[in-house]
Amino acid sequence: MNETLTCYLVDDESPAHVIMSKYISRMPYLALLGQSFDPFEGLEKVQELKPDILFLDVEMPDMTGVQFLKSLPQPHPMVIMVTASPQFAAETYDFDSVSHYLLKPVGFDKFLEAINRVVKRLGFVPNAGAAAPVVAPVSQPAQAPADPRENVPYFLIKEDKKLVRVAPEDIVFAEGMKDYLKLHLTGRVLVTHMTMTKLEDMLPPSQFLRVNRSFIVRRQAIKEIDGNQITTLDGKKVVIGVTYRETVMNELKKNML
Repeated sequence: MNETLTCYLVDDESPAHVIMSKYISRMPYLALLGQSFDPFEGLEKVQELKPDILFLDVEMPDMTGVQFLKSLPQPHPMVIMVTASPQFAAETYDFDSVSHYLLKPVGFDKFLEAINRVVKRLGFVPNAGAAAPVVAPVSQPAQAPADPRENVPYFLIKEDKKLVRVAPEDIVFAEGMKDYLKLHLTGRVLVTHMTMTKLEDMLPPSQFLRVNRSFIVRRQAIKEIDGNQITTLDGKKVVIGVTYRETVMNELKKNML
C-alpha cells in the first residue's frame, strides 16, 4: 500500500481552501493533489487524478455536492462532505462513499476525526516517519488575491442552533473565553463555540490584529493607543500583551504620520 493518502478539495469558498489545505499539510501521510473552486473543473480533475479522499462542498453554484457525486463515475474516492448547512446531510449519506460530514467553520479536531474514520475504512496504516508532503498550489480564479482570506465577504458563525452571517467589517473585536468566543459586533454581541486560533486563521490578516492571547481587534475599530492600551471605537479598553507588543506596534506604524 502507498505511504500516503491523496486528497482533492472542491469548494467554491476561499476560506475553506485556506483552512482545509492547512489542515491537510499538518498530516504527514496526506498529500493534496489539487483544489478547485469550480465544481465542473473539480469533476474533471477528480476523474483524472483519482484521489483517495475527496473533500466536497455541498452547496456550490451550478452544481450541488449531491449532483457532483451523481455525475462522478464509480468507483468513488472516500468522500468527506464540508458545508455550512447541516440540513443537507441526509441527502449525501445516500452514497456509500460518503464517510463523514464536517460543518463549517471546520475545527482541526473535527477534521482529524473525519480522517481517522477514512483511514479505518480504507485499512490504511500511517507511516509515522513519513515526511510531510508538499501542498499542491490552489487553482485560483482570475485576479484572486495572494491570500484568499482578504476577499471573503462574510462568514457563517454558529450561535446556538443558528448560523449567523457576519461580515469582517461588522466585527469590532473578538474576546476569547477558553473554547468560546465573544464577538463584539456593530450593534450586538455574538457568542460562539470556537477558539481564538481558529478565528485568527479565518480573518483577513490586513484587517485584524491579535493584540494578546484573548483579544483580536479590527484595525479600523481602533480609536486610540495610550502606552500599552488600545481603546476601540465603542469604548472598550484592551491591553496589548507583552509578547504581541512589538508585532502590533510595527503593524500600526504603517499608518502613523
